[in-house]
Amino acid sequence: MKLFTEYPEQEEAKYCALMSELVKKNMDNLYKGEKQKIAKRDTHSKTHAAVQGTLEIFDFDEAAIKQELRQRTALTEAEIHGISLKQGLFAQAKQYPVWLRFASGAFSVKNDYEGDTRSMAVKVIGVEGERIPHSHELHTHDIIVHNHDVFFVRTIKDFYSFFLTIYRAGLFPLFRLLVLIWLKLHPYEATLLQTSFKRFPKSLLTERYWSASAYAVGLKSDFDPSQVGRVPVEYPAVIKYGFVPVSSQAPHQPLPLESRPESELQRVKTSGAEDNYYREDIMQALAKPDAEYTWDFQIQFQTKPEMSVDDSTIIWSEEESPFFTIGRLTVKHQKVDSPLENDFGENLQFSPGNGLAVHRPVGAINRLRSVVYPIVANSRHTKRGVKYQEPTSETKV
Repeated sequence: MKLFTEYPEQEEAKYCALMSELVKKNMDNLYKGEKQKIAKRDTHSKTHAAVQGTLEIFDFDEAAIKQELRQRTALTEAEIHGISLKQGLFAQAKQYPVWLRFASGAFSVKNDYEGDTRSMAVKVIGVEGERIPHSHELHTHDIIVHNHDVFFVRTIKDFYSFFLTIYRAGLFPLFRLLVLIWLKLHPYEATLLQTSFKRFPKSLLTERYWSASAYAVGLKSDFDPSQVGRVPVEYPAVIKYGFVPVSSQAPHQPLPLESRPESELQRVKTSGAEDNYYREDIMQALAKPDAEYTWDFQIQFQTKPEMSVDDSTIIWSEEESPFFTIGRLTVKHQKVDSPLENDFGENLQFSPGNGLAVHRPVGAINRLRSVVYPIVANSRHTKRGVKYQEPTSETKV
């Protein structure tokens, strides 16, 4: 395996096609008849809130970052010399308006006391430059992150088999045993799922998030998008994204991660009441006039081939490759409790494949997501009767 290179899977086109058909069937099964008008995503189904914010890109010191890479990583001088950070979204110091969608990762809407991953999808608005060919918007860039540093499935084929099992379990109650069988046959993936479900953040506004999957920084002069997923494709550099919660006041120290008390989780679970803790927390926190929540926007380089680009179950060690802060995400006082806001969050469309070409998503799971996400979005928009419009800096809800 070479550094900064993504590799095709065996029969990748076949399993991407099978997955595309399966998500269509799944959406039709989940949201038919009267349910069409409430159609949600097939994963990350529960929207907690849609929130406005600002992403500031710093005038960071590229030379200093490269010097630290020399001192702390195994990258060669030639590899470091080939990295050009000041391009695309990172090209200049600038503030961008953003929309954030906070959600839970499950295939259906569940109570917040149930184990799950939590996500933050960031839509950066007013981004100009050459687009990824299948971007669904013209002037935005999407960054999708979760509160776990890895994904739970290695390959496109494995994700298809897992999703097929979930689909069949949704058809007949007896088929739910198939999910347990799949997990028994895939102990590594089952362990990752179990680990990611253990965390119950105290607030999604003070949680840490990782992209888990990888993205390019720049393209080679001979880059051909038609070859991705067919032959190995090399990039000038490959990174992952991170958002670390920090204090809103300088010097912006990292905040300790906090969890919901176990006693509270047990109390709510025992009560039998519906638990929408995370939405209520965001509403109450941002209703305060002086509310301000911030995250350092960070990038982490692949620094050796063993830090896999295609297998997103492999952790990229922060000891071997530190995160570098290149910007800051800020959310301030606002109201997020209207039905209009809720509909807006449900209708927002995100995809790793929406954005600037120089930051294109790389790796097996990202290649699959870039195919599947637009299919799911088109399906739910059609079922809900929504004529989707790209958000702009003027969009109000």
